[in-house]
Amino acid sequence: MNQDPEKLLVKGNEAIAMAAIDSGCLLYFGYPITPQNDIPEYLSKHLPPLGGEFIQAESEIASINLLLGASATGVRAMTSSSSPGISLMQEGISYMAGSELPALIVNISRSGPGLGGISPSQGDYFQATRGGGHGDYRMIVLAPSTVQEMYDLTCLAFNLADKYRNPAMILGDALIGQMKEPLVRKKCEPMELPPKDWALTGAQGRNPNRLKSLYLQDGELSEHNWKLHQKYERMKKEEVRFESFRVEDAQL
Repeated sequence: MNQDPEKLLVKGNEAIAMAAIDSGCLLYFGYPITPQNDIPEYLSKHLPPLGGEFIQAESEIASINLLLGASATGVRAMTSSSSPGISLMQEGISYMAGSELPALIVNISRSGPGLGGISPSQGDYFQATRGGGHGDYRMIVLAPSTVQEMYDLTCLAFNLADKYRNPAMILGDALIGQMKEPLVRKKCEPMELPPKDWALTGAQGRNPNRLKSLYLQDGELSEHNWKLHQKYERMKKEEVRFESFRVEDAQL
């Protein structure tokens, strides 16, 4: 007899951590910052018994570069932070986008600018959706509005990152990260994904794989950036999703 999934009362941050585990994420790298600390706290407890690894890095800069290295091996991996910490990660995120490395980055954003405060804010929208670092890259950005969506969109973000070989971001804020709502912890829906034959998996009697974001030969960078542009256009065409409420007669 099939039973309905159990409803849990959890924080939005905890829902993200649960979805990461249910998506097959094996590695987490991060550095504490309010208001997202429930994510590393949960994963530090629940990842190791499942064969995963939790590493508290010495900084956000170290965290994103650890994530870069892990994602290059083809495993599912993630980091999380909040606004000032995400700013410190921008160079590494740009390298990951340029090297076409899939991974999940979570921003439970808080008020700013500068150190700002720990209250909710939506001020990181342009940084997230327009590529906050150098080089005109783009990320897949999903913005949940409920605790259930924190879970569901985290599952989706891992799949889309692998589908497009591109970093993906969950863009939440301090309010949804800290509030509790009912959550149905259902199995993350599988997606047909391309093989990770690009991954660095050691010597296996094949031609070596090379992952890089540095292109110095004549025309090489232009060709690579055109490839990335076409990918971003495909992402915009196929993956934009939204929920609307009483906007039919809106005047813009």
